[in-house]
Amino acid sequence: MKMVATTGRGSYPFAYMVRASLLPILFLAATGCSAVVGSGTETDAQSASVTGVVVVDRTVGADGARGEASARFVRFHGALDDGTLRLVGAGLDLPSVGECAVVQDQAAARSVELLDVGNVSIESLDNGQHLALSPRQVPDVVDLVSGTMYSARIDEATVPSDSDVAVLVAGSADVPAFSVRAKTPETQSGVVLSSLDGASADLSWTPSGDSIYVDVGSSRCNFADDGHASVPASLFGDEGTITIHRVRREKLSIPGLDGGELRFDFARTVAYRR
Repeated sequence: MKMVATTGRGSYPFAYMVRASLLPILFLAATGCSAVVGSGTETDAQSASVTGVVVVDRTVGADGARGEASARFVRFHGALDDGTLRLVGAGLDLPSVGECAVVQDQAAARSVELLDVGNVSIESLDNGQHLALSPRQVPDVVDLVSGTMYSARIDEATVPSDSDVAVLVAGSADVPAFSVRAKTPETQSGVVLSSLDGASADLSWTPSGDSIYVDVGSSRCNFADDGHASVPASLFGDEGTITIHRVRREKLSIPGLDGGELRFDFARTVAYRR
């Protein structure tokens, strides 16, 4: 990964530029169901950490595309874990590679603060579209979560698939100004679901080398992005939908932040009937 950064504070133009390299994650084929996703542990620490999580979600289905871009900059004590991310609505629970699991919503019981970081926006470098994320105040949730989060509706024009985009943060006293550039994943194509009457259903798609997971009913499965996998037939009802997610994750290596990530989750929903 090649990284270039300069120091400074202020409003646009931004002081930091990170060119993020792709971080492909290799998966094995899913073989069955096990366990429950989302246990999470808590580690105490004396000093507070600040982590940024920017998520771009989009789903394409029979009724068109819908999506949302969101940003959260979290100040907390202890190590960042899945429970903390679930608490602020930014978690992604995945079963172990090669397995399926029931997804449960379990959040950590710790206090976190969502920081105001000034203006946050996403810019498509291919077509020049600029999308401003709207800040809103989040009330306390059982005295655990409070502060500012950012979100905006997106579509194919504002955040295209397989294109270069930049996330721009104006910065504040808590978080320095920065911009991050990354390439979005491709939306799945060539998706075919068959053999629903057997012990397992056959699922195929056009591979691209990113992370792949599938939601069907209340279960989630991890697959190798090799274009083919088997899904246990027991997860399917008489009819419904299956959602195939393609995920690309980039680390936020920004001076002034203790960590974080930029995550794209592009999905396609396919209806089925036995």
